[in-house]
Amino acid sequence: MSQIRDNSSPDLDLPSTAKDPRYDDLALQGVAANVKLLLKLIQDHKIACDQDKNDHRRMLRVATMMTILDNAKDRIQKCQSFGLKKPDPELRRCKTDVRRNLVPPGKKPGGGVGVVPVVVEGEEVVDADEEKERLRRELSSSLAAQRTLRAMCSSLGKEKKFMEAELSKKVHELSEMEELLNNLKAQNETLRQKVQECLSDHKEGKAGGGEMHVALELQARNKALSEQLMRSLDGYKSMKRKLKASQEENVVLHSTVDEVGTKIVGSLGRVKSLKKRIATISSPSGGETPLDLQEEIEGLEDMFERFQMLVEKHGKRQGDCAQPSGEINAYKPSVVA
Repeated sequence: MSQIRDNSSPDLDLPSTAKDPRYDDLALQGVAANVKLLLKLIQDHKIACDQDKNDHRRMLRVATMMTILDNAKDRIQKCQSFGLKKPDPELRRCKTDVRRNLVPPGKKPGGGVGVVPVVVEGEEVVDADEEKERLRRELSSSLAAQRTLRAMCSSLGKEKKFMEAELSKKVHELSEMEELLNNLKAQNETLRQKVQECLSDHKEGKAGGGEMHVALELQARNKALSEQLMRSLDGYKSMKRKLKASQEENVVLHSTVDEVGTKIVGSLGRVKSLKKRIATISSPSGGETPLDLQEEIEGLEDMFERFQMLVEKHGKRQGDCAQPSGEINAYKPSVVA
């Protein structure tokens, strides 16, 4: 190791270009764990909100999620700052005398004597600043994970308290339900005794037989009255339909009577004019001929024939009106009050 290397191989020199910047992914591993925990909390929060609208632990879960988000944001920012770090220094071989750092006896290393680093062939020199920075990052990630775990433990403690309160509430409700069941059992027993008493009374009444016979007679009479009532309702509906048809016929009759009245007025006018013509013919100075009188008489005969047809038509309609199928007795009541 004390020999002097006169000729160093230039082929072993490292390239002059800077290495690619190295990024530390230790912080990103913590971020992934936090993201998984955040997704789990979000899912639990959604399920709890869907099941219970008045969830008291909602604010606690939201605060835990905000803490995890802040922690993940800090780690991502630290990971982003690693890319701005200066590249590591390059190691070159040079024509120097590599000697041992002989410490004089009686002195400790570093006690005022300059320490010359020993470079051994095949080994790399570790940068102390880089090692400190790496340890500092691990320490910060560990502290952040510790804070996250502490927040989780506190949230779990609060959830435990809430669960204890809910369990105590459920225990109280169960005790109330047991008391209610006992009351219902007592009421059921009372009702069962009353039913047995009613059954015994019914058996005693059945042994007499008089009340049962009366009940059967009343049922038969009620059935007969029901059938009579149904027949009366059918007759009422039929009479209602006939009344409606009669009203329609009455309207047609009124229109016919009005038409006949107008025609009668016209016929009376023609009769009066005919009477005047007959009086004129009987006078010596009359200008009417018997032919004109015959035409007027034929016209009156035709008009009276039409009147006769209308009267016959109306009589036929009145004859076609339906008569009641059965006799309605006003003195026979259909329903017993």
